[in-house]
Amino acid sequence: MRGSSVDIEKVLESRAALIDKEMGLLSFVIEPPELAEVVRYALCQKGKKVRASLLTISCEAVGGNIAQALVPAAVMEMIHNTSLVMDDVIDAAETRRGRSTINHRWGNNMALIACDALLALTIRQASKSSSKMTNAIIECAANSMLSLAEGEALELVGKDYTLKDYYKIAERKTASLFSASAEIGALVGGGTDREIKALGQYGTSIGIAFQIRDDILDVTASTDSLGKPTLIDLKMDRPTMIMLLANESGLTREKMLAMNRDELRDALKPSVARAESLAMEQINNARRHLEAVRPGPSRDLLYALGDYVLARGK
Repeated sequence: MRGSSVDIEKVLESRAALIDKEMGLLSFVIEPPELAEVVRYALCQKGKKVRASLLTISCEAVGGNIAQALVPAAVMEMIHNTSLVMDDVIDAAETRRGRSTINHRWGNNMALIACDALLALTIRQASKSSSKMTNAIIECAANSMLSLAEGEALELVGKDYTLKDYYKIAERKTASLFSASAEIGALVGGGTDREIKALGQYGTSIGIAFQIRDDILDVTASTDSLGKPTLIDLKMDRPTMIMLLANESGLTREKMLAMNRDELRDALKPSVARAESLAMEQINNARRHLEAVRPGPSRDLLYALGDYVLARGK
């Protein structure tokens, strides 16, 4: 059960193009025109669309086809885009993926209003699904949205975080959308109960690994490569895997803040190495769940997605 990183990169690119096309077909009239402009801006986020692509691959892995998956995939991408707008408001971020954030360009008020509009469009789009599983899809998507909000809130209100707290937050804030995407893909593809459950569990582990990789990139990547400022988690005192592991080794936040960038990156190397090992554990766990999925090219792609998550540079 193998798939090369080249294969998964190409698949993600082709699926992202299809999902972009599907989202481009969205028809909506929103007043005032200024809000409509902001919503279109949010829907035109560039990227690999890993969550939505995971939905399409999961659909095929249980015997479905990509045509069945495109509307649900667009729904999950819209939920993800909404979460990015909210994240940028919370972070007071000015750039994402190399372009201005909505809150920086139009202000926090318009960004929050746009979130309302985006969620409304998401629900409307989900209800248009021709699948007989429409209700199940909406319920699964809604559950992931609630989990995401819970994760954000846990991160905001908590203190003295432990690794157990970290995994709890990561499962809700990040992994919930991965899990829902894989599960919805299996639902629309006509998967068995066993396949649906296994792919949902696969998505959870992939999502946690994805979050750990995000934490690693925040301290190892450059602002130019990420398309957004780095070391933001340290500055905002967030419970990332790197920060928690560093604290365990006696490196306090105060000490880290007093270091220059090169000193900090050198001091954090042991924590980064440990985080990479923990991310690999999550990928291995995800792959074990694939044993419940029928062998074939799509299962191989899901296997290869683990390599992509571990190696991605942004």
